[in-house]
Amino acid sequence: MPEDPRPDDDRRVDDRPSGDRTEAERLLRRQLDRLWVRQTLRTVLIEQSGGLDPTARVILRAVERLGEVRSTAVAERTGLSRPVVSRRIAGLVEAGYVRTTPDPDDGRAALLALAPAGRALLDGLDAQGDAVFDDVTSVFDGDELRDLARLLARFNDRAAEVLGAGGEDGRPLGEQSEGGRSVP
Repeated sequence: MPEDPRPDDDRRVDDRPSGDRTEAERLLRRQLDRLWVRQTLRTVLIEQSGGLDPTARVILRAVERLGEVRSTAVAERTGLSRPVVSRRIAGLVEAGYVRTTPDPDDGRAALLALAPAGRALLDGLDAQGDAVFDDVTSVFDGDELRDLARLLARFNDRAAEVLGAGGEDGRPLGEQSEGGRSVP
């Protein structure tokens, strides 16, 4: 069956140079929508296979990167509210993914750290993500991947400026990259 050449086909991106910014923005939005749908489906698959929901993953990644840390610092670095972080941390502790110890500077507060089960879970998610990432990116050469990374970095940096959210580099802490790869 021949490919449908309709101009509103979501798969089609016109490579022709054009001064029509409105059309270019429409094409970008369409591709970002497709990417968002795939990310949403990926999230559902992770949850169905025993993984964590996106908020819990962001919190677990923050604890991983920050080391022993108070939940208030996790809330500040991720942009999540303190009550949300507090509730999610309780679930992560109960599941054995995060451990708590008394804060030596303030006995009323607790420090959070990644537990061995949390480390194992993140390692498993990384392995799954690496396999899918390798498969998706296998059709691009190194220059294309660098161009895409450069453009997405500019896009993310500008989004962080406009929205005023994210970690030090403008991205939520749980979504920062390691070694050039996005971490779930």
